[in-house]
Amino acid sequence: MTSFDVCLPPVAAPPASQGRVPIATTAAGYSRRMDEAAVDRLLAEQRRYYRERAPEYDDWWFRRAGYALDTETAVRWFADVEELELALDAFAPRGDVLELAAGTGIWTRQLVRYADRVTAVDAAAEVLELNRARTGGGAEYVVADVFEWEPQREFDVCFFGFWHSHVPARYLESFWRLVARALKPDGRVFLVDNARLGDSRHLVRSSGEIARRRLSDGREFDIVKRVWEPEELELETAALGWRLQARTTANGYFLFASGAKAR
Repeated sequence: MTSFDVCLPPVAAPPASQGRVPIATTAAGYSRRMDEAAVDRLLAEQRRYYRERAPEYDDWWFRRAGYALDTETAVRWFADVEELELALDAFAPRGDVLELAAGTGIWTRQLVRYADRVTAVDAAAEVLELNRARTGGGAEYVVADVFEWEPQREFDVCFFGFWHSHVPARYLESFWRLVARALKPDGRVFLVDNARLGDSRHLVRSSGEIARRRLSDGREFDIVKRVWEPEELELETAALGWRLQARTTANGYFLFASGAKAR
């Protein structure tokens, strides 16, 4: 699910409310204190958040309505968006392409321009309906939890936009194993994500790997949100058997990376 926002300083998190997943103070502490069941409850809440956010997601990406920016900031934002699109164009995601956490179709729309076949996987049927409308039914749409889904064939390319930051540390290795299973031996990967944490229009607070987000109607949800430096992403994925090249966009809004399994 895509999500990136204008950077504001994170707000210190108060004690978790009753019935909420406990918020750890660091990513490492998060991994130690939360057992698998707690992480799964957090991921279930994350799925609910993106189902409910589906109608307003595009307003955030296109900086409309309550997400509008002043002129100068908007110029920087959309320059970085264009940089991502040009990077994807240079990567040329051709052949049989898998998109994980495909969302409302902002990136699916780009992928179908290059690929012979696109399979778009997302846990939220609501966002895939928006995806289908945006892409004119130009992809195959699969409603499935990325953490439970298994590929039925091997793909030339695996793409995920604004998803890697939603993968908790506990499941990072298993997620990249899934990507490996999904790709042909010479398959490639391309990802885009946030380089900054969030803005006050929907970020309530963050601590460690958990961010609390607010919808436009005032409801709040806890989600996983990990922000990566390019070097950190390269090193952590290298330890899992990948060779990625990562960088941030010129104005610092986004991160993107591409590569393949290490030989």
